Amino acid sequence: MRPLALLAALVLAAGTARAEGLDRDSLLTDAPAVPAQGTVRVTGGATGASTDTGATNTGSSGVSGSIGWTPIQNLSGDVGAYTQIGAAGGVSARVRYQFLSQSSAGIDLSGGARLKSVSWHASSSPATNTSGEMEFLVAAGRRFGKFELVLNGVFGVETGGTGGRDIEAKGFAGYRFSEAVRAGLDSRIQTEISDSEKSAQKPPNARDYDLTAGPAVSWMVARNVQLQALLGVTQPKKTDITTPVGVVSASFDF
Repeated sequence: MRPLALLAALVLAAGTARAEGLDRDSLLTDAPAVPAQGTVRVTGGATGASTDTGATNTGSSGVSGSIGWTPIQNLSGDVGAYTQIGAAGGVSARVRYQFLSQSSAGIDLSGGARLKSVSWHASSSPATNTSGEMEFLVAAGRRFGKFELVLNGVFGVETGGTGGRDIEAKGFAGYRFSEAVRAGLDSRIQTEISDSEKSAQKPPNARDYDLTAGPAVSWMVARNVQLQALLGVTQPKKTDITTPVGVVSASFDF
């Protein structure tokens, strides 16, 4: 009986391990599941990109940090702060609810909202940074053995009476070499559907979308400690350049 009990325990542990993993955000893509009830997660990250066009210096977030909590099953929230290259920093708050899980429905599916005090492409002048942003998110994902796929759809509305609106698509496709090490392609593209800014403020031939993509790796150093890194390319909005970008982050669960 003892060998059978040991085998059953191993199978149960393996099943639990396979069910985990999609509750962690990648560097660009929101997770389709939320952490287990009671989890407190602290995350910090940094982005570096050379996007100097000679006249302006724009880019993605420079540094960021957040603390999240799952007070009840399937419901998670977090608050954070961030700075942006070429723009002032701000604070953010996000809430997510997981509607479906792969263990019972074959797919992880969640919806949520994020409020940012300073929109992603705000002006570098604090006096004119009156525009925040409210985002509405749908995230879906599934693991196929060692492969996993996560997709996001985001609709954003600028606050402060500016009337700007944008949509985002995010995606991560990866392969798990083990339960601790994962690698894949992470990407995010954003485009305006209603631009509140005057076209005269944009350089000639400037694009109306923002793209970041590249290979990424994740390492679970311990069960509650994750390190992530991405090295790819970015095409910042309001420019006509393509430049390398690097993103790193670390998260700790309590």
